[in-house]
Amino acid sequence: MNWLKILVGLSAIIIAGCAAYFSVTGLGVLFAGASVSVMVMAGSLELAKLVAATYLKQKWDDIGGFNKWYLVTSVAVLMIITSAGIFGYLSNAFQAQSLQLQQVDREIAVHQTKIDQNTIQITQLSTQITEFNTNQGKIIDGGKVNSRLLRSIDNRDKEIGKINNKISDLQTQNAGETEKINEIKIKNLDLEKEVGGFRFVAEAFGMELKNVVKFFIFLIVIVFDPLAVALIIAFNGLIETPKQKRKKILTEMMENDQKLGLYEVYGDTKENIVENISQNIEDSGKNSPIEEKLPNLIWEEFMHPDYPWNNKKLWINNPKAVQYWLNSKKGTVRELNRMKNDIENIKTY
Repeated sequence: MNWLKILVGLSAIIIAGCAAYFSVTGLGVLFAGASVSVMVMAGSLELAKLVAATYLKQKWDDIGGFNKWYLVTSVAVLMIITSAGIFGYLSNAFQAQSLQLQQVDREIAVHQTKIDQNTIQITQLSTQITEFNTNQGKIIDGGKVNSRLLRSIDNRDKEIGKINNKISDLQTQNAGETEKINEIKIKNLDLEKEVGGFRFVAEAFGMELKNVVKFFIFLIVIVFDPLAVALIIAFNGLIETPKQKRKKILTEMMENDQKLGLYEVYGDTKENIVENISQNIEDSGKNSPIEEKLPNLIWEEFMHPDYPWNNKKLWINNPKAVQYWLNSKKGTVRELNRMKNDIENIKTY
């Protein structure tokens, strides 16, 4: 299980450190007027949050009511503050990109507006040429050709030539504006790559880019700091205190005994026996192994995990020990009778 402790502890440290960095930096951005002071305060609160979570996990049963729930509330509130700082940090990072994107979009929009205006003029001029040609065709079809008509046709041709020149100029302008737009896009290609994924998602779901980014930031905020605190608590859960180790050993020793009725004999339950023994050991102020304390317990000697069962003379005539051996040590009546016969045969010789 050591590898699990290492993985959980390492993950907790990394995620908690990243969350603290993002939160402290983000809060400094939100309160730019006193960023250094706010960052120092936020850093101390981050440390206090992790210490409080560790303390709650290690001493949950020993902490008093008000203090316990105050610490729980404080950790929860600090998690919200950390999440707000992370949100501010990520939002500020996107805002910097967003301003650049808006500047690029404005530059492109200026050139695109010119192209649209020129396109409208080209359409109008093309319509005028069509009308001139239509009217001129009707006059010629009338069959009344004279000098006045010829002058009118000549004037119309000149006017059509001027209109064609204007159309050509406008088309040249559009080509120039399109080239400028392409230059802007190429110049900001890296910026476009950075937000290209968000743009794709926004277009796929018919949403604005900023709404997609906000939603993604919310997802990160929801799991970031709560996961860090959860891993800190999990890591502390994998670290056993001396008291927890004693309780674990005592519980393992007694887990198969309850069905024998041994706890009713002593007028107590397994949980109370374990708790009382652990408390007595802790109150003694000694850190000696649990085995050193067992002779003073209320159990029988044969309950000791290192009891010499191989020395059959010590317990073969003790009914309680025999019953314990049958149930906890997986002994059988046949094996018991064989051992008794062996002992009797030894006495006879």
